[in-house]
Amino acid sequence: MPIVSTRIDDRLIHGQVASSWLGFVGAPQIICVSDNAAANPVQGQVLKMAAPGYTVHLFSVDKFIDVFSKNPIKKDTFLLTDSTYSVLRMVESGVPIKEVNFGGMRKRAERTIQYEPYLHFTEEEFAAIDKLFAMGVQVNYQVAAYDSPKDIRKYIAELKGNG
Repeated sequence: MPIVSTRIDDRLIHGQVASSWLGFVGAPQIICVSDNAAANPVQGQVLKMAAPGYTVHLFSVDKFIDVFSKNPIKKDTFLLTDSTYSVLRMVESGVPIKEVNFGGMRKRAERTIQYEPYLHFTEEEFAAIDKLFAMGVQVNYQVAAYDSPKDIRKYIAELKGNG
């Protein structure tokens, strides 16, 4: 399957991703899907330089969905995005994502729910994760590539009083 791994991390490509995740995933191509990064030419250039030896592409969510619908991915690919909503939109549009791994989602004023030290959510992000669950997508949290993944579903059930 061309999409080898999908990761949500609000920093996209950073030290942990470049030093550990890229080798762990083993895909020669990285596709970053981010409306914010795609709208910022400087950030786009930095992302392309952040992973020497890898092919890096950057798309807005809509552009990626459009390109993917016309040209399915042929190379093994590490798909990175900075948003739960982006993954939901991609899955709803037919992108075959079966598992999502959360990396860092830093605390912000609107992210009032903390799961782990580096993973914070809004109520709306939790709703998007619920939709992903309903669509059969497995959602995990894993800081480092060689850590054991943690199933976020159990945590959400506990927050809702169902766990």
